[in-house]
Amino acid sequence: MSVGTLHTDIILNDPGRIHCGTRDPVQGHVNIRYTPGPKNANAELFGPLAVAVVLHGRAKSKIWKSNGQSTSIYRGRAKLFAKGAEIYNDSFRAQSGDAQSFPFSVSFPENAIPVCDMSGYIVEQDTFTEDPRFDTSPSQPLPPSFQSSYHGFAHRYESFVEYRLGVQVTMPQLQVAVIKPTEDEEPIIHYERPRVPPSISMKPPPVWRGYESVRNELLLPESDRPSGFRQKTKALLGAGHFPTYAFDWVCLAPNEIHLGQPVCFEVKIMPREHECTATLIPEVRLKYFRIDITAHTQVRAKAVLFSCPGSEGNYKVYQAIGAIDSQEPFSKANDNTKVVNTDAIGSGRIGSFVTTFTTFNISQIYTTKIGFAFELVGKLKHIEREYATMVHPPLEIPRHPPSTTAGPSSQPFSGENRSSGLPQYEPAPPYEK
Repeated sequence: MSVGTLHTDIILNDPGRIHCGTRDPVQGHVNIRYTPGPKNANAELFGPLAVAVVLHGRAKSKIWKSNGQSTSIYRGRAKLFAKGAEIYNDSFRAQSGDAQSFPFSVSFPENAIPVCDMSGYIVEQDTFTEDPRFDTSPSQPLPPSFQSSYHGFAHRYESFVEYRLGVQVTMPQLQVAVIKPTEDEEPIIHYERPRVPPSISMKPPPVWRGYESVRNELLLPESDRPSGFRQKTKALLGAGHFPTYAFDWVCLAPNEIHLGQPVCFEVKIMPREHECTATLIPEVRLKYFRIDITAHTQVRAKAVLFSCPGSEGNYKVYQAIGAIDSQEPFSKANDNTKVVNTDAIGSGRIGSFVTTFTTFNISQIYTTKIGFAFELVGKLKHIEREYATMVHPPLEIPRHPPSTTAGPSSQPFSGENRSSGLPQYEPAPPYEK
């Protein structure tokens, strides 16, 4: 007969935080409240108590395929790791209704770890065939928290990478019931791959090149421009011979970006003097600069016979009009260059815009499409380019040491005052909420 019940709750210090890598621990406390059994209404509970938290992750996919008459459902499940951390193992005493709190701090592992059962045997996983689009290595880097769904005409899918924190409570020598959160009730922990030091240099951005030219009456001196109905009609029909203005352009467009950071583009023009017949140099302006980032998600289920049923979906995760440094025309004063900046990338819903990754059954890659226009002599020249983009984790947040005054210390060093003059350090804030 049970002597009572231990009710457990897991409380996170910062439930909305995104934990980046192993150096960003999950912190909080486990609350345990004791209620005696019906026949021991006033009984005190005393005995050895062991409390452990278990951080674990999985990647799951579900695919529906229809042939018009019937629908088949396929599933894929991959356990990524399960990491336990003991937070208490000692005597425990409680009266009826008493609640005690046990703090914890547990970190993510660097890589996936095969999950074992209580006997030490590796838990059987769904089987996935080798495919260059996916990573089947048992010790692959942990993918970020992720969620995506797509509903097409003949197929649809749901997929997610999820991390949760559970708890294990035991009193080995007593018959005590333990009520704890089920797996679906366990708090979700948001994860992103480790932050990147700013000192790590990225590859030089690719350079897009192009050529534009314009020929019309606005390149003539004002006194030589067509006037009257007949002259304007001849000009409209191309009978007039007008001067030309031509230029090359280059655009530096980064194909590697960091979550939480703006993206910077550069556009430069270079007049083709040997092709320019206009005596008047026209003003050339960068009219707009548009950025669209599209996610390409591929998912698959466990192997059926010799292949894995799959599905895919494309959707925009970022759209913006970039901020051009000025509305002034290209000129020698600005080196014929315009700088365009976006706002911080990845400020949307958690799990919708994450680092580029691949795991057993889910792959997430991105493409960026840029569109911009040159405005000159009453005309707009529109340009578009699309290219593959690698999305990296956020950058590390620099920590600046406090200013100090040179000279001998006025206080002798001892264990009692070793931290009296040090600042209070706080965890790095999440890059998005």
